[in-house]
Amino acid sequence: MINVMKKMIPFMLALIIVLAGIVLFIMIKTHYFERGTVATPSPKNSPIEIASSTPGQESAPPTDTPEPPEETPVPTIAPTEPPTATPEPTFSAIVDPVLSGAEIAGSIKVTVKDGLIDAKYPYNTKETDIAKLRLEIGGENISNVSCQTEGFAPWQTYPVTVTDKNGLTEEFSFRLTPDGKNIPVVSIYTDGPVDSRIDYVGGTIYIDGDNTEDYAGKNLGGASLKIRGRGNASWEQTEKKSYRIKLDEKASVLGLKKNKDWVLVSNHFDKSLLRNVVAHTMAQKMDYLYYTPTHILVDFFLNGKYMGVYAICDKIEEAKSKVNIYNGTAPDEPGFFIEIGWDYSHPYVRDRDYFDTDIIIRLFVKEPEITSANNADMLYIKNYIKKAEQAMVAGKGYEEYIDVDNFVDWFIIAELTNNTEMAFYRSCYFYKPEGGKLTLGPVWDFDMAFGNHSDDIKNYDGWATAEATYWLVNDTWMTYLVKDPAFMEKVRTRWLQVRDVLLETAMSTIDRQYALVADSAELNFKVWDILGKQIGIGAVDYKIYNTYEKQVDYLRQFITTRAAYIDKRLGTAG
Repeated sequence: MINVMKKMIPFMLALIIVLAGIVLFIMIKTHYFERGTVATPSPKNSPIEIASSTPGQESAPPTDTPEPPEETPVPTIAPTEPPTATPEPTFSAIVDPVLSGAEIAGSIKVTVKDGLIDAKYPYNTKETDIAKLRLEIGGENISNVSCQTEGFAPWQTYPVTVTDKNGLTEEFSFRLTPDGKNIPVVSIYTDGPVDSRIDYVGGTIYIDGDNTEDYAGKNLGGASLKIRGRGNASWEQTEKKSYRIKLDEKASVLGLKKNKDWVLVSNHFDKSLLRNVVAHTMAQKMDYLYYTPTHILVDFFLNGKYMGVYAICDKIEEAKSKVNIYNGTAPDEPGFFIEIGWDYSHPYVRDRDYFDTDIIIRLFVKEPEITSANNADMLYIKNYIKKAEQAMVAGKGYEEYIDVDNFVDWFIIAELTNNTEMAFYRSCYFYKPEGGKLTLGPVWDFDMAFGNHSDDIKNYDGWATAEATYWLVNDTWMTYLVKDPAFMEKVRTRWLQVRDVLLETAMSTIDRQYALVADSAELNFKVWDILGKQIGIGAVDYKIYNTYEKQVDYLRQFITTRAAYIDKRLGTAG
């Protein structure tokens, strides 16, 4: 019996285990069914698991998510065309101005552009005829015009209001100005005659560059000014005067830097009308001529009268953008701006503003103003120039006192143009900036250069600034510098650098300016009948070069010949 029971024990244990498993299964199943939920494992990182998990907390049991209601489809509305807007009415009149009332009316060119009715009259028109003109505005679709119809003056702007048949209005302006050729027009009206080189006269200036390619839009309308005569021989010995202009307010003239001071140069002794423009354009190519004025050819009217072809240019003066002698670098070494020459209208004043050196006469201190021969500044500059001059005469040590590169560039321009008049006796400038050395320039006054001075060296076989036979220039600073091999080697090197540039600049400037000024030159020589005649001390054979074209040809020939001479003299001829 006992053995039987021992054999039954494993069976009974197995049965008990099975029964226990069944009971446990029933208990677990009953527990979950009572809660009404069947647990379904979620995939790892599923949205449910992520949404229900908070770091550091147990996940809340998932809840049932109701199904979203079905969307009701929205009916599609077909697009409709936007309503057509009624266009705004626009001004529809066509303006056709007509001038009458004077014989010159038919020769006046009238154009309408950008609201301006622009009437251009011939240069020989009398202003009394302009005052007689009548203005009528015709055209299509016009119902009314309001404007001044008579009593006009040049350069003034008159309002014109035009109404079309729809009742819309447009504002125009009417203006009468000289019919420009190919160069700008400058017109000045004064409060009285300009008959003095000392006393200014008030007035108004108008400048129009719209008829040109280079200066279109660079106009000046009705600026107030003061004007007086200027120049030496050009004022005292010719009817075609030069003038100095001082604007009441700084303004740009034909695109040049704003300034109050300007000059109108008559160029009466120069029958080519081009010498100053050519020379100054060449000089602006030189690195060590630190400031050179710009000359622009213009047709000039004074109080309604055509005066001929002039050049308007910036005035030579002390200024930061011009001759800058007050640079603040060394106040104990003061700056000076000096002109060599004299004033025909005043007696020679020794030991005041004027002084002489052992070689150069009539040095005039333009800046600063000095009123005593014993002034400390005057004594300083006299002593400085004396030392510089002694060094140049000795041919050594002058580098301490003069800007040698500047002297070389000045010498080349003066010699290529053969400017005897600039050779240390008139129209010659130099300056010494604070802490600096003597510097020649700005270059100026070339109307008697390029073979146009009767006191030039015959056959032009010499240095104009150093070897001239004219008594006023036969002993200058250059007379001694050209004897120094070191200085002349610098000249030779520099000439080789700039020769081709200068010649190309000269010829291209002549060609272009001649093309622009030829029509105006014809009018100029109708006013000033000097072609084929001797004028002043001009050296050009007036019998051979008796037309404007021939005068320009002479200028070309002279430059070519003079360059060849310099090549020969410096040993640089190819």
